Amino acid sequence: MPEFLPVLFYGVLLLGALVLVHELGHFLVAKWLGVRVISFSIGMGPRLFGFTRGGTDYRISALPLGGYVRMAGDTPEAEERTGAPDEFLSKPWWARALITAAGPGANLVFALLVNMAIFLIGVEGRDYSTAVSRVKPGSVAERAGLEARDHIVAYAGHPARTVSELSSAIESAGADKSGKPLPLTIERDGESKTLELRPQDVDAFADGLDWDMGTEVGQVLIGYPAYDNGLREGDEILRIDGQRVLLWTDLSTILRSKPNTERTLLVRRGEQTFQVHLKTSPEGTIGISPPERLTYKQSFPPLKALSLGVQQTFWVTGQIYSGLWSFVTDPMRLRTTVAGPIAIAQVARQQAKGGLQQLVTFASFISLALMAMNLLPIPILDGGHILFAFIEAVRHRPLSLKTQLFFQRIGLFVLMGLVVFAFYNDLSRVGQRRRAEADIDRRLQTTSPSDTAAATHAP
Repeated sequence: MPEFLPVLFYGVLLLGALVLVHELGHFLVAKWLGVRVISFSIGMGPRLFGFTRGGTDYRISALPLGGYVRMAGDTPEAEERTGAPDEFLSKPWWARALITAAGPGANLVFALLVNMAIFLIGVEGRDYSTAVSRVKPGSVAERAGLEARDHIVAYAGHPARTVSELSSAIESAGADKSGKPLPLTIERDGESKTLELRPQDVDAFADGLDWDMGTEVGQVLIGYPAYDNGLREGDEILRIDGQRVLLWTDLSTILRSKPNTERTLLVRRGEQTFQVHLKTSPEGTIGISPPERLTYKQSFPPLKALSLGVQQTFWVTGQIYSGLWSFVTDPMRLRTTVAGPIAIAQVARQQAKGGLQQLVTFASFISLALMAMNLLPIPILDGGHILFAFIEAVRHRPLSLKTQLFFQRIGLFVLMGLVVFAFYNDLSRVGQRRRAEADIDRRLQTTSPSDTAAATHAP
């Protein structure tokens, strides 16, 4: 099967569902406030089939790309506009603002319900083992008696075989106010041992540990330097600028020490090695993560799950708006971070490989991103229409048709520019990665076993 077909499938599935959620919000509030809805379509393009009820044509359309709502008299220049009380523009400003805000609001509610459901059902995921590769001298962990090659099993009676489980165990044990040392169960050389950790040392405990993750690449994030330069899952990074790296912590520390800098990586793929020259991001990252080899499922009581779902939703929303603001303060970030439908489809496929919950979690993120983008005060977007409604409330009369059309043309120009730019960015990334992969493949074909052995075992 051609590679683009699964990407297209997941892109259409994800974006289509979220656009439909958005339009459903407009539809429900319009109906509630007495606006006549001419048609509600699942999909775009020519009508395939449907039925009419209550004056609304409910239809299935040919292209599975979300959907749309058409309301009576919803634009000043609409030919069928008569001024009837059930037309959109005949409603007071606050009603029009509510109907317009209902689309982004539906995306927010969708993400909120998804996040709460995930915590209620139980968070499933992949994680890193709590096998210890190094204990920093003088650290709390060393004073507690931990050694390299130990594997943490439990803390204060709570399972802690993965990093997430350890974090949860520490949080759960935080309610213990006795002040007594709490047991830390480890496995050492095949035997179980119990150490003790003082409550006041818990917060600094993990700071003294390096987990046994090696330097193998797990996930390669789309749009980052590693992706653009052809790195793949399973590659192993051996050296950075000639300096040998054995642990993921060292790899991360070395990269972050020189942000926005050209670095040379020696990488092993299978039995061969090759070099990659890339530039780190402004944060000193290249967009890779270590392999998550263990699976876990973490459950929460209902009230805690609902609280965590709300917190997660609004934290992600804050991160999205923070990212949007960074485009204002540093416009150059647009070139490297703006993603369009192609990138979203690629990430959706990537997340689907990790299971349904990862795909649904990604859908909640994109839903919040759609909400945030649509609420921007740009004419032609929902935020622009809401702004027009509030201006009317202050002026006690709407802006003139000529003024509205002028600003809508500007908004359309800006929006189309962003769409074209996003598509260009997506296609540039895909093209850059394919060129990088082809270049690596050519070099691997000319690499001899002796060259690989020398690069791998050099001091």
